Amino acid sequence: MKRFLPQYNFLPRVRDAHGEYYPYLSDEAMRNLRWVAESYSDVLPVYTPGPDRLMKGDRIRITEGQFKGVEATVIIQPGAGRKEVMVCVENCMYVPLLSVEPGQYEVVALNAENRHVYTRLNGDRIPTGLHEALRRYHSPEGVTAEDRALATEVLRQYGSLQFESDVMRCKLYALLLPAYAILGDRERFGQMLGMIQSLLPIVRAEQSRALLLVTLYGCTNNCLYHDQAHALIDVWRREQPLKKNKARLLGWLDDHDVWFGHVPNP
Repeated sequence: MKRFLPQYNFLPRVRDAHGEYYPYLSDEAMRNLRWVAESYSDVLPVYTPGPDRLMKGDRIRITEGQFKGVEATVIIQPGAGRKEVMVCVENCMYVPLLSVEPGQYEVVALNAENRHVYTRLNGDRIPTGLHEALRRYHSPEGVTAEDRALATEVLRQYGSLQFESDVMRCKLYALLLPAYAILGDRERFGQMLGMIQSLLPIVRAEQSRALLLVTLYGCTNNCLYHDQAHALIDVWRREQPLKKNKARLLGWLDDHDVWFGHVPNP
């Protein structure tokens, strides 16, 4: 009623790039709010932040503690030097989840309002760490506790993400497949392998396709992926100057050949 009869709406009008409107609660948002309220014994520290004070970040799902199952938004307070986890109620009110700590939630959606999505999946630390962990996975020494911790971190941070873009799905799957392998989760590894095999025929971007093929080869030692990866990216060796991403994939492919004993005779 308050949506269509704004004169009865006691909440302030919301203005954004798409215009202005009076906020209202969907049934789903109300269920989520009630869930949180029950954890607070029906007493909520609710406030309405000004747009200059708060910025909406990643969507998360609480996985542990009294708020388990609740979806929330990571809010950054500029100048405060800290992050707070909030339940966002239709962009008009925020309820702080005071007792939620890092490690008690999983990311379900990245902030897509800027290049934040790409920079998060394009970092060097996690792909490089997984590559080294995968080397130990295929060696007699086996994976270390640090390797398993990194793989667990990857699954907690990215395991529930979903993307419509094929390019972003390739980046995501290239992290998840080795993470499942390192942790020895055969069931989820098989499921992810099937998803990648279904995605591969429709990927047209050359570097995204190369990333999947190199990842598949490195995780399976399958001769088909070996041949396809080499056929696609060996021609890059003649490019000058060679871009960083291409050089990294070529390096990984060469490493895989060494691991599996497929280095050609000189």
